[in-house]
Amino acid sequence: MQHSYRALSFDGDGTLWDFDSAMRQALEDATHLLRSAGAFQPDGPVTADWLREVRDHVAGLEEYRGKTMESIRLASFQRAVAQCQISDAGLAQELHETYMEARWKRLQTYRDVPDALVALSSRYRLALVTNGNTHPYRVDLDGVFDAVIVSAECGLYKPDPKIYLHALLQMELKPADVLHIGDDPVEDVDAAQRAGIDAAWVNRQNARWPYSASPRLTVSDLGELTTLLLG
Repeated sequence: MQHSYRALSFDGDGTLWDFDSAMRQALEDATHLLRSAGAFQPDGPVTADWLREVRDHVAGLEEYRGKTMESIRLASFQRAVAQCQISDAGLAQELHETYMEARWKRLQTYRDVPDALVALSSRYRLALVTNGNTHPYRVDLDGVFDAVIVSAECGLYKPDPKIYLHALLQMELKPADVLHIGDDPVEDVDAAQRAGIDAAWVNRQNARWPYSASPRLTVSDLGELTTLLLG
């Protein structure tokens, strides 16, 4: 593959590590704790899906715009406990601590990621650009990235292309210097391309590309990306 990239930027959740599986398992732990307290949500038994719905509702409220993921998650547990009409004042905090402990314990990179990043770092500068709250040290990737751009810290959120321009400023690079790699067609591919940056779509689920404008590259994992970039 012919290119002149000087750096690669990566999304985190769903690209480098399996956030959804860790979150699901952590929500199951929180669900078990709520059920043990005798909780029932208004429409029936407490479930992980319901807790996720409550969290998504809270995240969409204007008062939580720009708040940290941790504060949104705690607020969602507070709302869930209130809706279950549980009077235990400390239960929401206990749910939050249980969830966070389980999430960090279970969060892992995909198997292809560590070796691929080592190989790619031999030729390119690497950056992490994420809306999430996982710093590299949480997944044994401390020291791998030359720049780490976290939305809650810089105040810019995907799919706003300004977050990619911010990353360019941090690395003192031009759009043509960078290839962004991510799993989300909107937040990663479209947003990066609107910033003038080429994008590679990591399609781990063998999904169909949903839009007419295509990414620069489509790969099934980072092993395939490494082969294409390093030859």
